[in-house]
Amino acid sequence: MENPQIEELIEDFLEGEEGKAAGEGARRVADPLSVGRVVPIYRKLPALTPRARRTLVFHLLRDFADRLPERMPPSSREGPKLPSLSESLREAHFPGSAGGPADAEPWTERTSPYLHRLVYEEFLEFQVGLQRRRRARAADPAPVLAADDTIRARLKALLPFALTGAQKRVIREIGEDFRRGTPMRRLLQGDVGSGKTIVAVLSAALAAACGYQTALMAPTEILAEQHAATIFRLLAKSGLVPALLTGRVKGKARAALLDQLAGGRINLLVGTHALLENPVEFLRLGLIVIDEQHRFGVAQRTALSAKADDTGRKPHLLVMSATPIPRSLALTLYGDLDVSTLDEKPPGRTPVVTRVLPEFERGGAFREIEAEIRAGGQAYVVVPLIEESDKIEARAVEKHVGEIRRALPASRVGVVHGRIPPEERERTMGEFAAGRLDVLAATTVIEVGVDVPNASYMLIENAERFGLAQLHQLRGRVGRGRRKSRCVLLFGTKASPESRERLAVLEKTDDGFVVAEEDLRRRGPGDALGTRQSGVPLFRVGDLVRDVAWMKRARDEASRLLAVNADTAFRAPLLLRAADLPAGD
Repeated sequence: MENPQIEELIEDFLEGEEGKAAGEGARRVADPLSVGRVVPIYRKLPALTPRARRTLVFHLLRDFADRLPERMPPSSREGPKLPSLSESLREAHFPGSAGGPADAEPWTERTSPYLHRLVYEEFLEFQVGLQRRRRARAADPAPVLAADDTIRARLKALLPFALTGAQKRVIREIGEDFRRGTPMRRLLQGDVGSGKTIVAVLSAALAAACGYQTALMAPTEILAEQHAATIFRLLAKSGLVPALLTGRVKGKARAALLDQLAGGRINLLVGTHALLENPVEFLRLGLIVIDEQHRFGVAQRTALSAKADDTGRKPHLLVMSATPIPRSLALTLYGDLDVSTLDEKPPGRTPVVTRVLPEFERGGAFREIEAEIRAGGQAYVVVPLIEESDKIEARAVEKHVGEIRRALPASRVGVVHGRIPPEERERTMGEFAAGRLDVLAATTVIEVGVDVPNASYMLIENAERFGLAQLHQLRGRVGRGRRKSRCVLLFGTKASPESRERLAVLEKTDDGFVVAEEDLRRRGPGDALGTRQSGVPLFRVGDLVRDVAWMKRARDEASRLLAVNADTAFRAPLLLRAADLPAGD
């Protein structure tokens, strides 16, 4: 914003600062903006001292705040009875200057109506942008994927077991989306072992029955290979043709696969980021399934969507997450998606008893593992590092595997981590799955996609170095069969009391949604889900955990504004800026 008055004011203050540096500022010691009141603390700026900045902001607010346009429609302020923008900004910088209490507590406790006004404005802007995006997508055509009695019978024949009530409900929700003729955009979330893969397979089989192909993208080769193994087994007698494409498929095999895909002879292609590459081309791409959605960015989803045919029809999108998404974060990160939740575990899953212990009790844990192996079970030992580090005090798998072998001399021990060549890693994991290894020492490469029903013991070293949601994912590698299963979390000698308190959450609950809410509360959205680089909005004023009620209110108000008159609503300054959100996929 160019304004001669503001520019002149800034120059005057900068000159004043230079004079003070030369010894001319002694008479300003009793500055009323810096003494005897709540003082705003700003991040450092070059050539501007904190005192000069406070004074500058004070004068700018005094002289210009009332000229700022209200960015929210009047009706949006009236419901919650919120103060004006100018009052809120004055109180934010100098509590008490606009009639509020002259102390910081309402701000630190987030009870101030002036703070609520700023939070609500920021959230409302975001929600209007999301809902505008949804409206734009609803105008796009998409394949109509409808099942008749013949197709339903074929889908039922694929099932190796009875579906849970939650799976049936989610499949109905997806079926309703498929029949609308507009692109489905749905998040399928469920705790570890809740049965998301079979839902994706049935959806892909329906798409194939209607003449369309499906792409299923996973973030790692291990997870893609696990999905492919499950899918190949489920579709073995269906007549449908699945295939796996990763960076390891090369030469003539890759060329033949791509030729089959472009000719429509592959119904379901499973892969990693390799699916995004050229010349990967589908004949009729009707459904995209993305697993562990939070590990992909918007640009990657958009690139895959662009591989649809040239008829103008947009493929349906199903994104899956085994990391339960707290409701407060789902409103933001996935606010433009419909949400389906698998909240019921399939029969046969056993509860996992979890204990948090200091690392000096490692010997007892090894004795328990030895007894479990004698009883016919298997164990994982998870270590945070591959190699020892001078900067990080934590156990490394390459060295720790020696200690495991000394403690369990009669046991067969294998090791996997990200630096082991894929073929060797796959061979080791295959031996563990087949029961030819008793213990698998690993890093977090086993966090997702590893299914060994006979594994019944999980030992995690330096558990304080992992997030709660990640620990819950690791714990989900056991309890997948009928054996009674245990998980032991060892913390190091330098683990803080707060870390030990955090780990205790896992002793109290095996509900992934409770764990995710606690992880979000303690670590924030980007760190809790590893999504800071993948599209989690970082709000300047709002707090996704403590202000979730305002996010819900903003979502409802955005719906009301657009329902009343979408064209008029977007003329408001707030909503005009929200309309500039990236279009995404």
